[in-house]
Amino acid sequence: SSSRPLAGSSDLKQAGLQEQEQETSRPASLPAAGHQLRKDLWGLWEEHEASGDRARSNTRYCVRLCIAGEEVCSSFASKSEAWEFQRSSLRGSTLAWPRRPEELEGDGPVERDPLWDHPEELEEFKEYTFRVPPAVRATSSTDGAEGNDNNTNNSNSKQSKSGKTNNNNNNKKKKKASAETVRNSSAPGLSLAEAQQFEEQGFLLGLEVLAGEELTKAKADFEDLLADRLQRCQTEEDRFRATHTLARPLHQDLVARLAQNERVLSIVEDILGPRFVCWSAHLFCKLPGDPTQQPWHQDAGFWPLSASRALTVWVAIDDVDSTNSSVRFVPGSHRLGRLPWRRTTAEHKLLTQEIPDVDLLGDPVSSVLKAGQASVHCDLTVHGSAGNSSTRRRAGVALRFVGSDAECLGPMINGYRMNNGCILPRGTASDPKQHWKALKRRSGGEAARMKRQLAAVAGATPGTSPTSEATA
Repeated sequence: SSSRPLAGSSDLKQAGLQEQEQETSRPASLPAAGHQLRKDLWGLWEEHEASGDRARSNTRYCVRLCIAGEEVCSSFASKSEAWEFQRSSLRGSTLAWPRRPEELEGDGPVERDPLWDHPEELEEFKEYTFRVPPAVRATSSTDGAEGNDNNTNNSNSKQSKSGKTNNNNNNKKKKKASAETVRNSSAPGLSLAEAQQFEEQGFLLGLEVLAGEELTKAKADFEDLLADRLQRCQTEEDRFRATHTLARPLHQDLVARLAQNERVLSIVEDILGPRFVCWSAHLFCKLPGDPTQQPWHQDAGFWPLSASRALTVWVAIDDVDSTNSSVRFVPGSHRLGRLPWRRTTAEHKLLTQEIPDVDLLGDPVSSVLKAGQASVHCDLTVHGSAGNSSTRRRAGVALRFVGSDAECLGPMINGYRMNNGCILPRGTASDPKQHWKALKRRSGGEAARMKRQLAAVAGATPGTSPTSEATA
């Protein structure tokens, strides 16, 4: 058996309620008779069950959510039923989310952000599911419905005449789960309690990553990158915008070191498993007085991935807390599947879309980090940040990782392909399929530092260099 993604495209927005009523009269919160849902996934996905007729297969569209602490699950014969079940479950629950459903994505064309988003036609091929970390799966007694890294396997294996098929499959799955918990890195990763917390919350805070000389070096490199960005700015607005982006991020020495830091790799491996790559990074720096907001969003909605297998490790360069606009997370929101959004009304923003009525989903938690510590969140966790009205800078480097069992479905609207140049921390073992291509790296941070030193010696005026941002 195999799986395919369940999408949030326009065809899923047709309820198909007649078909649902004809199919069964069972309670909506129970899976179809004889169909056991996977216990290592949260969200919406598609499964194919082998039938007696080799020419046919039974396709089921599965939904498993955790709403206000209660598990809600079912499976359906059509995508539209599954999609409507997710939305109606959120509306009819104690969350009563959203307040005004009519303001969310309609049945017409979806307006997507030209800088950060992917074309709408890729949406139907995406899967929005959170996969339980390997260590948590290995300790679960309900792991019988677990699949492999690339496909969702039917949990109801057809028993052979000898009666041994199910036992053999379960033994193989147990061996696989144990193998996944063997870390490639010698550095400490997550404790079992931290892995379980990540499974429940969708994020972790205060993970120690850098200290001593490593932290001192990271801070110096960050200041060099920031100075190189700011020297071209003519206005305050330019300064605010420049500190949220980074040209050729994976070519920068700071990013390359962090993306191959053994402590970082151990943390990522304990969540994604042993095969993953670093596909991008961002310099996130909010200067004092910067009004730029990050509206509430899920990263998965913007990235053209076949499965929600991306992870962000946010390494703090400054001490950050709620007073200088730290990132805020909504606990448990990663187990609600893909949440519809509307166009944001924020005046100063990076993203053009936002998830509304987040207060109904739960109480947001503000990230509190000391310099050198990190937060980590999955691509389905709802998060955002406000403008920085304080007199303190808030700076960090966000590293973007993705499990290599997911694939890039196509280019972003701006033409960028996520899999064209990545840091493979374990070489070819990071992606045996070779879908994620290794970066052909050019020097970044040291070149920028030497350029400024030469300019200072020569008495050059900052900002007069003819070097473009694309080659800086």
